[in-house]
Amino acid sequence: MKNTLLLCLFCLLMTPHLAHAKAGLISFGGENIVPVVALPDDPRFQTQDGEFIDVGYIYKSVDILFLPLWNYDGRFAGMLSQQDLYIDLTPLEVTGLVLEAGVVLPQAPYLDFWHRIGGKIVFLLLCGSLALYVRQRMQKKAAYFSSLATGRERLKDILINSNDFTELDLSVIETEGKPKVEGIAFIAAKKYFNNIISISVIDMGKVSIEQVQAQHEQLFTALLGLKKTLGMTSQSTIHYLYFTFDNTPSKADISILKALRKRQITKATNLIPIIIDFDAQMIDSAVGVYPSKKILQNCFSQAETLSDDVAEPAKV
Repeated sequence: MKNTLLLCLFCLLMTPHLAHAKAGLISFGGENIVPVVALPDDPRFQTQDGEFIDVGYIYKSVDILFLPLWNYDGRFAGMLSQQDLYIDLTPLEVTGLVLEAGVVLPQAPYLDFWHRIGGKIVFLLLCGSLALYVRQRMQKKAAYFSSLATGRERLKDILINSNDFTELDLSVIETEGKPKVEGIAFIAAKKYFNNIISISVIDMGKVSIEQVQAQHEQLFTALLGLKKTLGMTSQSTIHYLYFTFDNTPSKADISILKALRKRQITKATNLIPIIIDFDAQMIDSAVGVYPSKKILQNCFSQAETLSDDVAEPAKV
């Protein structure tokens, strides 16, 4: 008993520490402390500053959206009455304190249901709901068919009315003192997370491969200034060039157009050419395309407008 009392006195002389809790949408490494055993308020369990001590459990946690997902580095500590102050205790010192107090140290777990399991369940439910919502939106977009007459019109309809793109005035790519960029059917753009995506649809029935090559640098320069013109902020911009053909192009022409891909690292900008062949009903791209090919392929089918105004793909 004497040894136990000396051990208690020794740990009560130690300097208190402050538990640093972190708050935010995403936080990790913050310390939290919860009570485990209440010790008697008598001189045996009083620090040199007059504070009474209790046995607590201190731990670090990872929180997302204020939901506790993972707890680690858990250990016992001496809790003080002043909020978030604690004294480091070894397992031997904790044993000495509870023996001196004549109390029993409870069995683990020391955290409540919310911090052990509840936060994880809510987070998984939120993730599942978000995944279901995204899947339903993607299915809805993939099921959207336009009843407009031409493939190019249907493509525009799909981008604007199903995928939330905004059509831009063609003047956004005009440069003072430079000739007009030929063949542009329409331009659309949207902000996607922290990116800006633009789509320039080029009617290859109105412009030659040689003209496209000659004006390519001018078009790229104009698209670089699109973010500033629209007053949007983003980490990166992706500019798709949809080269649309009413008649199937040659392999040589496709190779030339694919070679027009450009990238400017300093401005975090990518220019990606996409070949859309309405005749062969084919979409050709060297990299991934947004919206997906599955969505864009709907422009190859003209929907029938039923009496209840629901559009369905025409039967072939």
